[in-house]
Formats: sequence, C-alpha cells, structure tokens
Amino acid sequence: MTVHTTANAPTGDAGPGTGGGPGTDRSLDRLVSTGWLLPTGVAGVLGFTARFESALATVHRALTRAHPDGTPGPSWHAPVVPRGQIERAEYSESFPHLLGSVHALDQGTAEDAGLGEDARVPTDTVLAPAACYSVYPALADNTLSGARYFDVAGSCYRHEATSEVGRFRSFRMREFVAVGAEDTALAWQEDWLDRCRALFAGLGVAVEVQTASDPFFGPGARFMRSSQLQQNLKYEFVAPVYPGDPGTAIASVNLHRDHLGQRFRIGSPEGGWAHSSCAAFGLERVVLALVRAHGDTPADWPALG
Repeated sequence: MTVHTTANAPTGDAGPGTGGGPGTDRSLDRLVSTGWLLPTGVAGVLGFTARFESALATVHRALTRAHPDGTPGPSWHAPVVPRGQIERAEYSESFPHLLGSVHALDQGTAEDAGLGEDARVPTDTVLAPAACYSVYPALADNTLSGARYFDVAGSCYRHEATSEVGRFRSFRMREFVAVGAEDTALAWQEDWLDRCRALFAGLGVAVEVQTASDPFFGPGARFMRSSQLQQNLKYEFVAPVYPGDPGTAIASVNLHRDHLGQRFRIGSPEGGWAHSSCAAFGLERVVLALVRAHGDTPADWPALG
C-alpha cells in the first residue's frame, strides 16, 4: 500500500506561511534538541516526545473547558475516510494537491512479483484532510429535527508544499461543529470567536484575528476569495510558533453556510438545507505557540487556563 499525492503544487488558500528556510530549519533543530520533536527524515512529518504530549493534554483540557455546554471530550476518528465522502464534499476538486490518496496493488494481481509501483491503483480511502469530515456523512440524506453539535478529533494529512515549523503534513485536529438552521450556525461562529479569544488569553498566547477564505466552497472558491472575505466566513487566530514567524494560523472559526448541507443533502429543521459552522484547532500548532510564548521548560510556565 502507498499514498499518492500531487507534488510541488501551490498551497492555495490552505493557510498562511511561506517556504521553509535556514531560520525555520534552526527552529526545528532547536525544538528537537530541547526535547519537543522527533525527526523522521521527511519534511513536515514529525514525531512527538512525552513532553510534547503532556503539553498537548493541557491543550485538550483547555478546549474541553471552553465548550459552552460541557463535553466529555472528543470522539476520535480514523486517519482515513471513504474516498466518496471527500468527493461529495468537493474537497478533492478544490484541493487535489493537498489530498493524500491511498493506493494499493489490485488483489487479483498482487501475486505478480513483476508489477511495480505504477501498478498500484486507488483504494476506497483517502487520508482525512480535516476532522469534521466524519460529521456530515453521519447526517447525510436526512432532515434534522433540531440543531446538532459535535466534538471531534483525528489525525489528518495535507500534502503541504512548504515545510516551515508548524506546517505539518501529518497533524492532529480538534473541531467543535454545529449543524442546523442558519441562525444556529451563525450563533455558533460568533460564540466561538469570543471563546477562542478567552481560550488563548487563558493560555497566555497572544493572537491576532484575521479574516481568511475557506476551502469548503468548491472548485470556484479561489475566484470568490474576495467575496468570502467580505462575508466574514472564516476567521483565523494567528500566533508566532517559532522565532521570526510573522504568524501561523493555530485555530479558525468557519461558517460554511449551506454548502455542506447541500452536498450531503442534510435538511434544516426550518426547511431548506442545513447550515454548518465549526471551530477548528491545529493541536500541534497550539503547543508550538505555547512553547514560543512561555519557553522550553514547562515547569516554568504559568498556570494555564
């Protein structure tokens, strides 16, 4: 089995950042030498030490406390999702260069030792590009009786063309998702804008809130970027994650309108298609922002949250 991607493609609207350089290489070396990250030899793919995972657990606890109604914690989903679900969401059309596609030898020809890499064919799965893609298929082809709320997390993959610190190809994400009537989705976005500000203030991470464009709107999205920005569909919480970093998006709050409701034929309790919104957190990026804000020794960090 192997994973296929389209290499050396631009990252489009996937997030802020520029190509890695000597400065970011030194930052990565420092994070390795101070006991946070484990190198793998592959750009954008890192392992994580016990120290890192302990800090990440702190982030999870803070996120759980930030939920407006309380939550027992996230539902963790598989790192792969059905190919058809991603196609239905139009992610594969909008960002084919970011999608990791799982390929394998056809079972009927696997015994032919003469077949090479080119004989591998797409399977029915792709690597999950975001945690929330587990939500919409579970609601598909039904009409909701009321608003639905989800706390989900998972391991994700995007074939990023750059490799500066924080621009992981393999990463973990936690999302708080609302699906329902239009006012439900809008209220969720507005609520999480305030909750994210309070969350990062409690963690001692200075953030800048920026409007951005969203990849949920199909292959024409890049041509509608100005319209998306004017409609305030996406806000990113930006913070430095390495010395000299002009800012990396560590979280975002997104309003999808009824795009995913239409794609998955989820009916709104008030008629028409359901609207959705989510607050998404790049877990490794939040930890790196904590390290940048408070230093390499967690014992010296202030009480967080």
